[in-house]
Amino acid sequence: MELKRKQKVVKLRTIFIRYLLMFCIGTICWTLAMLFFYSTIVSSGRVYPANYAEQQLAKAKNAIAASNGVTPEQIPKLCDYAVYSMNGTKLSGNLSQQDAEKAWREVLTSETGQDFFCQYVKIYQKNQVCVIRYSIIPQYKSPALRKYLPEIDTLIFILFILGLIAGILILASTFGKKLTRKMGSLQHATEKIQSQDLEFTVQSSGVLEIDHLLRSLDQMKNALKSSLKKQWDLEQARREQMSALAHDIKTPLTIARGNVDLLLETEQTKEQKEYTAYIEESAHQMEQYIKSLIEISNAEFGYFLNKEPIDSKSFMDSILNQIAALGAVKKVTVHCETHNLPKTFDIDSKLLHRAILNIVSNAVEFSPENGEIDFIADATQNRIRFCVTDCGKGFSTDDLMQATHQFYMGDKSRSSNTHYGMGLFIAKSIAEQHNGTLTIANSTISGGGQVTIEIPIS
Repeated sequence: MELKRKQKVVKLRTIFIRYLLMFCIGTICWTLAMLFFYSTIVSSGRVYPANYAEQQLAKAKNAIAASNGVTPEQIPKLCDYAVYSMNGTKLSGNLSQQDAEKAWREVLTSETGQDFFCQYVKIYQKNQVCVIRYSIIPQYKSPALRKYLPEIDTLIFILFILGLIAGILILASTFGKKLTRKMGSLQHATEKIQSQDLEFTVQSSGVLEIDHLLRSLDQMKNALKSSLKKQWDLEQARREQMSALAHDIKTPLTIARGNVDLLLETEQTKEQKEYTAYIEESAHQMEQYIKSLIEISNAEFGYFLNKEPIDSKSFMDSILNQIAALGAVKKVTVHCETHNLPKTFDIDSKLLHRAILNIVSNAVEFSPENGEIDFIADATQNRIRFCVTDCGKGFSTDDLMQATHQFYMGDKSRSSNTHYGMGLFIAKSIAEQHNGTLTIANSTISGGGQVTIEIPIS
């Protein structure tokens, strides 16, 4: 399948080269800008030329040599100095002791000296020596600028590096955003497949390498879609066959039970009556198995919902009567409360009735003899809630995560002998058919299990 194209397709290499060219052009432009800035400052007269101190020293050198002593006024601008005795002891000057010692070492064997940053000149006077230090770099004319700013060459270099870093960050961010946009189609496709939504069209990203991946994803999507459809059709056919078989078995089973009932009415020996009772008991068990099989089939297919307005009092009276009957079997006391229920609400009364009794039946079975069960029905914010709390051992950690799953049996202490791991699954299916929810938890009061159904009522 061809991708739905949005724009001209280019290679990822081409996009990268474009941004690299942009970076090179930007670097050249920034370099030219720094050179223009430098030349503008120099030509404006705010900066001394690099050899300014050397020129001034050449003019003042003879005067310094002829004088009897060196004063700061004699030293040219941008120069530092120190005056030494003939054996190298510092006598005066604005060089620190450490710098003065270094300056003396540089000119110890010659009239001049230099290190990486400075030039040194030695001038002899009567009984003393003056060493002057200066730098061959442009300097600000303003003393304040010389004090607070780096030298002009260093400043230009810093600005150049900062501009270069800013350009790299801007281009990296722009390239990243562009690549993220180009990857959008790939991300969209993977998210759709992950959520099992295969009804989408793969869009071209505009990048050749990404489009190759998208084509592979599109082929995978189509193959997965075809496979899932086949699997769904087979599963539907299996479920339909299982449901049909369960219903078909009911007919001969009904006939068998009817004949057993007739046999029980005839005169039989004690041995014959015993055998007939075995047949009746086995037929009853088979009916229960078939009933469970039909329930499983209905829960998997989804129940047919027949919602209609029902009288809440009549519905609750029916529920409460059956709850009392269920509790009486095990001598369990059931506390029932109703609050703020509307006079009528739209539900499928038969299905909701089944879901609630499923939960109550489980609660009775899981409660100890002479235990207690709380049943609360109330309505808030256009939702009706049915909550059943028992006084059993409660749900285990695994139960809380999986108890509503199909066929989950879990802890034997909370496993029903009649629903085969389908009780809560069926109740949840019915709640969801009403656009509601079923939640399970452990009561903080009794410590037993707590199951709540909530459904909208408007």
